[in-house]
Amino acid sequence: MQRSLTVFAPASIGNLSVGFDALGLALAPMDGALLGDLVQLREFGPRENSADWKLELEGPFADALPADPEENVVLECCRVFQQAARQKGRDIQPLHVLLSKRLPIGSGLGSSASSIVAALEALNRFHDNLLGTPQLFELMARMEGGISGEVHLDNIAPCLFGGLRLCPPGGLAEYALPWPGAWRAVVCWPGTRLVTREARAVLPAELPRKTAVAYGAQFAEFVHALHCGNAGLAASCVVDLIAEPYRRSLLPGFDEAKSALADLGALAVGISGSGPTVFALVDDHIVARKTREWLANNYVRNDQGFVHICRADLGGARSID
Repeated sequence: MQRSLTVFAPASIGNLSVGFDALGLALAPMDGALLGDLVQLREFGPRENSADWKLELEGPFADALPADPEENVVLECCRVFQQAARQKGRDIQPLHVLLSKRLPIGSGLGSSASSIVAALEALNRFHDNLLGTPQLFELMARMEGGISGEVHLDNIAPCLFGGLRLCPPGGLAEYALPWPGAWRAVVCWPGTRLVTREARAVLPAELPRKTAVAYGAQFAEFVHALHCGNAGLAASCVVDLIAEPYRRSLLPGFDEAKSALADLGALAVGISGSGPTVFALVDDHIVARKTREWLANNYVRNDQGFVHICRADLGGARSID
């Protein structure tokens, strides 16, 4: 039998309102669903053509991917990993690659990061952890930057390592932050797409000094509150002073959702990544259920949209064989 390996990489919330381009949370639905992409690697059989990588696609959102495999980021990951291995003096053989695309593209849930992390983590595990974690992480960041236009770690880091991660822009450092055990993130993708580059285009090139000072103080207070175990103070800091004022007009129904969910008891409501997914932080199961129902009835736009009540996924990318 041919050896095979499957790796899962979870969805994530980038920014988390308070940490623009610097905070990311990995997500795990409470019902046990796998919210994230899967990549399976398999050796070619004796009768298969093994001269080059072979990529196959499946999953509910596979149809949204480029028809040409050479334009798929997963195949690009395979070639980049092959080059990195060659630099270490190891010539690895092409494999059969199956991408199960379970995250919608342009959703604000770290779809591209999930595919990249699942692919490169699977490749590294399949080849006996040939690359050390720093080099592997750098490859992932580089691949993600090629898609979004800039290198940001707020989806890559939580997707790979799990939990809530602090990722200072401009480097490859990342730090784990404590996540309040009672918090749940109710995430809702309405079934529509918003391209990250377009969402960035509406942001101003500069911020007023007053806004910049308030943002820095609020971010610092959020991190302090988490380390002190003051969940109430931390929740009060989850306010977006940078992106939401400009992106809210790109998300039909966002203002209504924010107001209605606050009335239901949500601790905070914000835009996940660049949108159009929204998230609500809650610390009560009844509020979580009511929040899910409201979003399903009012924010979802078509049959593809979904709502999940999630905890923090502390495992990150992992083999599920």
